This record gives sequence, structure tokens and C-alpha cells, in this order.
Amino acid sequence: MKQNEYHTIGGSIEQSLQGKAKIDLAALAKESWALTKNAKSGLLQGAMIIVLLGLLLISGLQQWFEVEDWATASPKVRLILQISLTILTAPFIAAMLMIGISHSVGEKPTFSLVLKKVINSALVILLALLVSVLVDLGFALFLLPGIYLGLATGFSMMLYIEKQLAPSQAILQSIKVFNHYWLPLSLFYVAIFILFTLGMFTFGFAYIWIIPFYFNFKGVLYRELFGIKVILVQADEHNNQGDSIFHA
Repeated sequence: MKQNEYHTIGGSIEQSLQGKAKIDLAALAKESWALTKNAKSGLLQGAMIIVLLGLLLISGLQQWFEVEDWATASPKVRLILQISLTILTAPFIAAMLMIGISHSVGEKPTFSLVLKKVINSALVILLALLVSVLVDLGFALFLLPGIYLGLATGFSMMLYIEKQLAPSQAILQSIKVFNHYWLPLSLFYVAIFILFTLGMFTFGFAYIWIIPFYFNFKGVLYRELFGIKVILVQADEHNNQGDSIFHA
């Protein structure tokens, strides 16, 4: 049997660090929307689980600390809530990001399959906490540093899992690439923010499309900026829909 070959789809970190990648947001948005129309069930599963876990955690902590209104809760209690939410939801958010990457290369893995792979990456939660601390430090200094770090570290989790970089390197590479493409990436995040804001006026119904669109769009952007290593398999071996072709 012929041994599987590895191939990279999209760009590369090296090209992006030299500013050579081409980002056409309109074309990528169109592609992401097409992906969303045909592949959103796994992402919706993840979103529903995150919402459910978040509500349960908030309710549990509210009873534990006897908090009636989170707006009046002490800084210590709010910090505990933030850390707990980060730890609890990090694996599920990471799984959704990796599903977006899979969709960008034509694969439709199940949410449970990707979640198993993500959970096996022990440092997912640590990386999520590191990013959270960095962003909080940025906001502690001033509003703009917090916003910058929040946007610039946006690909850290994907780089850690897909490229198997160390958490610190994943954060650093994400920031470096963002610095080269801050304008189109900032426009992407602004557009997504507007979509999520408008979604509230539909009583949440629009989120059925907005949430998968966001993760698919981010997966496509990741592909173009960093490249995705995939396994080229023989046609008769490709019938197993349970296996994703991206190598993580």
C-alpha cells in the first residue's frame, strides 16, 4: 500500500511573516458563507454545549457565593467566574476552531471526534488562560492595548493544535502575523462584531448562521495565513468520513 503523503494547503507562516500572503476578505467571506450553508451542525453542537455549560456554571457560582447581581459582585468573585469559564469552555472553543480549519480544507468531522483530539492536547486550557491574562493586562493598561492583544492572539489556539507549537510560540507567531495584516483582520473582527450585535435583534435566531460563519471564516483565514498540513490519501481510503485530513 502506498504510504500517505503530506501536503500543505493555503499559505505559510514564513510567507505571512514577510507580508506576502494575499487576503481578499470579500472572496473569503463568500467561501465561508458557502461552507456555512453546507457544514454547520458540528459548530452548532459546540455552541449549544458552551452556552449550556456557561449557564450552569454561572448559576452554580451565583448560589455558591450568594450573588444576586453579577454587576455588584466583588472583583474576586468575578475573577473566579472568568477563570472558571475559561477553563470549562476552552476545549470546546478549541474544537470549534479546529472544525473551522477542517471545513476550510473540505472535511466535515464530527464535533465529538475533534473534541477527543483537542482534549488530548493537555495545554489547551493553559494556553487559553495565558491569552486571557495577556488580554486582561492589556485592558488594565489601557483600552487599546487590551483590544490589540485580544485580536492579535486570535490564532494562538489554532497554531498550538494544528502546528503543534509551544503555547508561548503560538501566541508570539499569532501576534507577529497579525501585525502584518492588522487592517484586514481588524475589519474581519469588526464585521463579526456587527453581525453578532445585529443578531441580538433577531432574538438569537440569526446566530444559527452567524456562529458557524465566524468559525468557518476564521478557519479559511487561518488556511490562507498559516497553511494547513493535510494527508493525501488514496481514493478507496477516503471513504472513512470519521477521519479528518488535517494533521494536528
